[in-house]
Amino acid sequence: MEMPGVLMENRGLKGEEGISATVSVILMVVLVIGIALVLWSVFMGYPSILHHTVYIASEAKAEEIVQPGGLPMEVVAFTIREAEPFHFAGQNPPVAGKEVLIKVVTPDGRTIYPTPFISGGNLEGKTLYIFPNSTGFSSYCDYIVSDTAPAGRLKPFVTGTWVIQLIDPEANLLISSDDRARITKGTTAYPVAGGIPGNGVYRTDCTPLASSINGNPVRGNTGAPMNMSYLSFDGDDWIAYADDPTLTFTGDLTISIWLKPQDVTSWKQVIGKGLQISTNKEDKNYDLYLINDKVYFEWDDRVTGTHYHVMTNAPAVTGGSWQYVNLIVDGGKPKMYVNGVSQPFTYYQSNVPGTNPITNPSQIPEVRLKDNDHPMTMGKQASTSYPFYYKGSIGSFALYNRGLTDAEIQENYQTYRA
Repeated sequence: MEMPGVLMENRGLKGEEGISATVSVILMVVLVIGIALVLWSVFMGYPSILHHTVYIASEAKAEEIVQPGGLPMEVVAFTIREAEPFHFAGQNPPVAGKEVLIKVVTPDGRTIYPTPFISGGNLEGKTLYIFPNSTGFSSYCDYIVSDTAPAGRLKPFVTGTWVIQLIDPEANLLISSDDRARITKGTTAYPVAGGIPGNGVYRTDCTPLASSINGNPVRGNTGAPMNMSYLSFDGDDWIAYADDPTLTFTGDLTISIWLKPQDVTSWKQVIGKGLQISTNKEDKNYDLYLINDKVYFEWDDRVTGTHYHVMTNAPAVTGGSWQYVNLIVDGGKPKMYVNGVSQPFTYYQSNVPGTNPITNPSQIPEVRLKDNDHPMTMGKQASTSYPFYYKGSIGSFALYNRGLTDAEIQENYQTYRA
C-alpha cells in the first residue's frame, strides 16, 4: 500500500525538476540577450546604455542690451548655474571636460547651431550670449554663442520663444531643453529666402537653395558697405536658382537688395522669376530691372494674364555707387524705395518700358502675382532673344512674403543689410 505514495512523491520531484530547468533556460536566454545588447551598443555606436552624460544646470532668458545710438534690443542670455566640466563643440582651446553641442530652435522654426566664441576656462557660473553674426558676409542662419555681451549693431531677433538645447553628441542624448527665453523686441519674421549671391542663399529654415552659376562672376567685399560680400557680374554672367516654393509669390512680397550698377545706360535685369517666351509673350511671377537710371518692376496678372509694369517717374539710381533698393507688394499695391526713400512711379499695361501708361485711377490694377515653375534668375532675364544682362555688383538680398514697413526699410538701410 506504500507504493502509490512513493510514486506520487517521485512525480512531484520530477515536476519540480522540470520547472527548475525551464527557469534556468529563461534566465540563460535573458542573460545572453543582455550581453548581446551591451556588446551591440558598444560596437554599433550606441554607447548611451553605458554612458554617463555631463551634469549642467542652466537658465535661459531674454536680456536687453543697448546698441550704438541708444537703441534697445533683446538677445538670448544663457547662464550656467552649476555644471561638471564641459566645453562646446567647435570651441577653441583651452577646453575642459566633455564636449557638448548647443542647439537653438527659433520661433519661426529654424534650427541653429551657434558658433562658439568663448575665452576658455570653466564655464560654470558664466553668462553666455546668443546673438546673430552681423558681419557683412553673414546670413540670417549664422549665430554666435559668446561669453562677452555683443557690441555694435545687430540683426534683429524674431519675436517669440527661443528654445536652447544642450546635447551630448557622443551618446546622442539631450542634456537639457530650456524655453524660458522670450524675445519681445525684434522682427515678426525673417525673409523666406536670402543671403549673398554666390556665397550662400538660404531658406528661412537655413537650408540652402540650389543654384547654378553661369559665366565667371567674381566674389569680393572690398569697398562695399560694412565689408559686405558681393558678386560682380561683367555683362554675360548670371545665376539661376531652381524653382522652389520659397521663391514663388502670389500675395505680398518684398524684394530687398543691395546693388552697385557699373553704369545706368541700358536695360538690366537684376532679379526675377519668369520667362520671356517671345517678343509679346511672357510668363512672369516678378521681375526687377534697372531701365537706364530708373527702377522697373513687371508681373503677369494671375487672373487675366495681362502684363503690367511700374517704373519710377524720375532717375532713382546712379552708376558706380552702392544703393539699397526695395520693391514691395503689400495688399495688392506696389511701393518702390531707393536708399530708404519712397519713389513716385507710374503704372503701365505693357511689356515695353514706359509704353501704354495707365492714367485713369479707376483702371489702376491690383497686383495679383502669377505663380510659375521657372527658375529665379539674377543678372539676366530668362530669355534667349532679350537677356538684358546686368553689369555691376550685387550684395546682400532677401525675399519676404510680406511688405516691409518704412521703419524696417530704414533700419536695413542704416545697418547695411537686406
